[in-house]
Amino acid sequence: MTTPTPAGPPALDTAATTTHGAQLSRSLGVGGNVLITLSGISPASSVFILGGAALATYGTGVFWGFLLAGVISLLVAYCYAELGSRHPIAGGDYTLVNRVLGPAAGAAVFFINLITLPLIVAIFGIGVADYLGVAIAGLDPMWTALIVIALATVTACFNIRTNAWVTGAFLFVEMAALAFLALLGFIHIERPVTALLDPQALDAATGGLAPLGIAGLVLAVTQGIFSYNGYGGAIYFAEETRNARRTIARAVLWSALITVVAEIVPLSAILLGTDSLEELFGAALPVESFLTARAGEAVSIVILVAIALAIVNAIIAIALQSGRLLFAAARDQAMPAAIARPLATISPTTRMPVRATIVMGLIALAACFVPFDILLNATGSTLAFSYGFIAIAALVVRRRRAGETVPSGGFRMPLWPAPPVVALIAIATIFVVGILDPAQWLSLGLAAGIVAAGFLYYLLYLRRHPGAAHLLEADDDELEPVK
Repeated sequence: MTTPTPAGPPALDTAATTTHGAQLSRSLGVGGNVLITLSGISPASSVFILGGAALATYGTGVFWGFLLAGVISLLVAYCYAELGSRHPIAGGDYTLVNRVLGPAAGAAVFFINLITLPLIVAIFGIGVADYLGVAIAGLDPMWTALIVIALATVTACFNIRTNAWVTGAFLFVEMAALAFLALLGFIHIERPVTALLDPQALDAATGGLAPLGIAGLVLAVTQGIFSYNGYGGAIYFAEETRNARRTIARAVLWSALITVVAEIVPLSAILLGTDSLEELFGAALPVESFLTARAGEAVSIVILVAIALAIVNAIIAIALQSGRLLFAAARDQAMPAAIARPLATISPTTRMPVRATIVMGLIALAACFVPFDILLNATGSTLAFSYGFIAIAALVVRRRRAGETVPSGGFRMPLWPAPPVVALIAIATIFVVGILDPAQWLSLGLAAGIVAAGFLYYLLYLRRHPGAAHLLEADDDELEPVK
């Protein structure tokens, strides 16, 4: 996470710790990468959990909110695509920000992901019992979470192609559930499409519909952005994707586009096909309520079990990402050598960062014992900080100095710098709305604290131990010299 320098502790054995020479198995195509990335996003669980909460709070404003969120997400995806094409290295956001904005910002993003990825796994794990419980009565959420996370961590240690097949099979089930949900809405349309264009939410005082204000619409956009999040996860598998410098951008953009369509279509179908908008928005679980009303109890149980499988699938995919984050940081020597050396190794059998994956799995298991409200608040606002760093990096990535080399054949986003500028404006708006809402202060404070801890780590450790190195920029890709 710092620039190479002759000073500092001895370097790790690069022959043992880098992927130069394809120690990580470069066996994924774009499709395999997209399968794992979409699994981490889990569009089905996003529709049922986040989409359902949005329907209850923002009513038909969900259509505009998720539509605008989709535009913003695609703009951010352009940023990820160009940055990932420039630096196709395992490590996700940390890798991109570290190499473009420098070690201080890289440390901040590393801390964001180091803390939030295991916390998200814990949140998902605890939520599995809610959906499996419709078929298996009496499940204890804590024990269910511990067992599911342990199994997912073990699965994430298998070779990458096995994981692509496993996550792909689970993904097929959840996408089929979303298609069925959309079909239920579209074959029983109860109102014109124009009803989606008038943002209305349930008025608790009257029990009827009332116009949704601008502030509510902005919050709906925020919910949509969070629901779509995860397409940047394709970068974690860049070193395992063939011809990554030319293909990783496609993996990011396809993941983002499929996610937006897979979520907004069934949500729109529910709004058009429900018998009563007032009853839908007033239900404790709007999506499940619509499903039961249209398909019956037995079919609902089958679909909810499919959602449980989707959550398990997401845990596996995030476990894969988590391991690569820790592996990449250890390989960069962004921590003491005694810690970095074992975490920066690759299993000779599976060609996977097994030790780093297991460590992150253990952190996720420990996070299950953290109060659920703290888990939610600690992860709620970190996304805005991460996207902010990515957008800034996308603004400065084309700045070139004399003697600098840049890769040839990479992706360059259209209309640059408009996408990162618009994304930054949207992110700033989210921050302003959050600051004006006292209910968001704890979440914003925890996220700001995590970012501050990353900068503090840089000041107290990394800057004083300048032996870290970016050991790998590309696998034998041609570089174009600056003239």
